[in-house]
Amino acid sequence: MARNYKFEGIENFRDLGGYECRYGETSFGVVYRSATLLDATPADVGKIKRLGIKTILDLREKRAKREEVGLVEKDPYFTIIDLSVNGEGRVPEDWEDGVGSYLEMLDDPVSVRKILRTILHADKPLLMHCNAGKDRTGIFSALLLELAGVDFASINADFMSSFPLLEQATIRIRKERPGFLPEICLTPNIAYLREVRTRFLEKYHTFENYCEAIGLSEDEICSLQNLLGKQEKSCGAVVFKDGKVLVEHMKLGHYSIPKGHVEDCDGGVEEATAAREIKEELGLDVTFIPGFKTATTYSPFPGILKKVIWFACYAKEGPLTLQKEEVQDAYWLSPADAVRVLSHQDDRDVVTKASFFEAGIETGN
Repeated sequence: MARNYKFEGIENFRDLGGYECRYGETSFGVVYRSATLLDATPADVGKIKRLGIKTILDLREKRAKREEVGLVEKDPYFTIIDLSVNGEGRVPEDWEDGVGSYLEMLDDPVSVRKILRTILHADKPLLMHCNAGKDRTGIFSALLLELAGVDFASINADFMSSFPLLEQATIRIRKERPGFLPEICLTPNIAYLREVRTRFLEKYHTFENYCEAIGLSEDEICSLQNLLGKQEKSCGAVVFKDGKVLVEHMKLGHYSIPKGHVEDCDGGVEEATAAREIKEELGLDVTFIPGFKTATTYSPFPGILKKVIWFACYAKEGPLTLQKEEVQDAYWLSPADAVRVLSHQDDRDVVTKASFFEAGIETGN
């Protein structure tokens, strides 16, 4: 899915979905971020509506909200929530003041608590914006991504991507209002957010500690951690032997192919997760077939998204040893019979795809 969107009159518009976190990816279509909506055209308004966005969180200073109103603010379709951050978006004088201004935004527990609770409880999808969509919007986007478990390199890359997306605005400001903004506000610097994060963690140690310190409950913190979709990542494989595919008959009654959740012991290696699950469930060691990898996603419950990374492999010699707590029985079936037996369409599709791939390798095609 797309992360960045082009609009006629709105800059720096993007989705917080698609970032790798511990057990998968952040969900698309939950929280969007952008620069001001003041110059949105009728086509832009229609595009925002097609994204399903009805809630707009405006983080601009009160003065900016009073001065002008655009088409989005005038449209009764949208729910506009006005919440200003600490510092009212003041312009920093230099690097040190810029870092301080970011920390200043987070140093007001009342305003931050109100903003986070609004993001948590408002109807989704939600669009959060300020003037440029870089600083105030950027710091709260970074906070949400940190709580979701996204690595800092990805968070910093998201922050830095505002600069090229604001290229036209930067040119316009330098031309029409020279000297209005210091270069710290207009020039990309990969160390900037890192310094903010370092000083923040020196004080609070973890982002969860910070949320607790500003008065959020344990349930609220947990909900914020799962705000961008509770993603669970699993890995599995289609296991081949002598032209046949291994199918499990699970204790719950369905027929499946082996897969399981990512664990810390896998060291972040997806094939290691698949191999461990095959060993635990079936007692088999395997050799992976190079070049085959595919993915499926499904939602077993509302708000839960599961992503499965699939491989193909050959079983090494050895007896089947079933994990009796989960697996009732297991069968070696032809690919066609496996597709007929498997309970879920995703599994059937993966077996079909892997079988064609494996047959191609075997025949040299």
